[in-house]
Amino acid sequence: MALLALIAATALVACGGGDSATTETSGGENAPVTGQFAPVADAPSAYSIVGGEAELERSGGGTTVAISLNGLEPKTAYIAHLHSGGCDQPDPGGPHFQFEKGGSEEPPNEIHLRFTANAAGEGEAETTSKREVPAGEAGSIVLHVDDSHEMTSVEADEPEVETIFVHEGVDHSQEGSGHPGGEPQQAQSGKVACADLEGAAAGAGESTADVEGEVPTVVVRDGEPVGGVQTLEFDAGDEIRFQVSSDAAEEIHVHGYDVSKEVPAGGTIEFDFPADLEGIYEAELEQLGVQIAELRINP
Repeated sequence: MALLALIAATALVACGGGDSATTETSGGENAPVTGQFAPVADAPSAYSIVGGEAELERSGGGTTVAISLNGLEPKTAYIAHLHSGGCDQPDPGGPHFQFEKGGSEEPPNEIHLRFTANAAGEGEAETTSKREVPAGEAGSIVLHVDDSHEMTSVEADEPEVETIFVHEGVDHSQEGSGHPGGEPQQAQSGKVACADLEGAAAGAGESTADVEGEVPTVVVRDGEPVGGVQTLEFDAGDEIRFQVSSDAAEEIHVHGYDVSKEVPAGGTIEFDFPADLEGIYEAELEQLGVQIAELRINP
């Protein structure tokens, strides 16, 4: 991995995203997926220049994630998570990615990267899971930080102070971290940056059919489309082609065109039919009545 080669032992970094985030998947099914960091819409002004890169690679049945950022608050602790949605969702990234949905909110069921920015506000981090994140489910990397600089600062001249990691509003400091009794404290926290990976198209409402030679795939998990409802755009007269992968058996129905197919549990099916009707049409899980894609057929 190009980014992994840059990981140094000196610092750890966070994530980003937003409108400037991009996704790169060329080079084959198992090629690294990369995204560019940018501040989330409501990030504090101190994070207006956050930038950097995130990279995810599937190899040997496992998954390695690396991040590299700049423009952070110096000597401040952060935690980043792999999320299942795109950065442009109302809640950037949506829920955390979990191998077993509804299970533990900590690794190894989730992918977390913890770090402290150096004096220049820069950092890098890398983590590897022994499990492979299913294709299409690595939506984005989202960075969280404690709003209280006093709680998250790690002074260089006080090496005995433990780094404080903030996760969903809870200070996960360890005993001896300088807090009375070593008890975790409630803290204000928020998302400051996001990097789109595979959630870019769905999160931004853009078509995944625009990538030359690539058949867009809608991934269904626990009765919902991963990353939200996808928009698939075609021109009249073209062939409508897309795939649906599902963890449970379901009937997929394209309304308007009245085309239906059964997808087996853990399987993938492909739709391929002419775009002879203009307009906007829904593809849904027929039994659950859940929309998974919007087909836009342009004149």
